[in-house]
Amino acid sequence: MAKSGAPESGGANARLEAQIEEARNNLAETIDAIAERVAPKNVAAEAKSKARSFVVNEDGSLRNDRVVKIAAVAGIVLAIGLWRRYH
Repeated sequence: MAKSGAPESGGANARLEAQIEEARNNLAETIDAIAERVAPKNVAAEAKSKARSFVVNEDGSLRNDRVVKIAAVAGIVLAIGLWRRYH
């Protein structure tokens, strides 16, 4: 039976410390990846890309059907706003 601090327990402690260090490093990498993903400039760039892909084809041409729908909705919202303001 090994007593506390005996040489036999040194290997187990070293393995445990190595596992803790590895877990710490993995956690640090995960936190860095999350921070990069939620950085305001990256979130804005992703939103811009999604919005652009909604109204622009891969070849760079406009998706006229979607542009017309967006313009119609914007016009309706503007008309309702003006009507509410002046009536």
